[in-house]
Amino acid sequence: MDRTNQSPVFIAIIDDEPDLACLFKEALSQIDGAEVFAFTDPLLALEHFLTNHQNYMVIISDYRMPTMTGMELLSKIKDVNPAVTRIMMSAFEIQDELFQEYNCIDKFLQKPVLMTALIDEVRKLITTANSKQEAQILAREP
Repeated sequence: MDRTNQSPVFIAIIDDEPDLACLFKEALSQIDGAEVFAFTDPLLALEHFLTNHQNYMVIISDYRMPTMTGMELLSKIKDVNPAVTRIMMSAFEIQDELFQEYNCIDKFLQKPVLMTALIDEVRKLITTANSKQEAQILAREP
């Protein structure tokens, strides 16, 4: 899809390890039509999302972070804009009960994750979301 005359889609990566947040941001910045934001503080990420929620398409969060878990963050994001794809990443095993309790995760990625796999996954999610949006627009046209 040609996104040259459309505003960029926002992607956020939230990881309390600054090196990882920067690494993921740099990798995801290769996606055409995407503006990538990296946060090490989930509260700042949430604040940015609340201000710009209509532009966001994908949020990728680590699970273990100070002040708020990734699960809590993604749950709040789902409450504001359920159309945003929410990806949880963790080096730790997470109990299935936790996923069921929060019911806010669209995809789970186990760390370490290959950058090429992450980029491919996010590209695929954006393409799928764009196709759905185009179909909805076409369905509304007389």
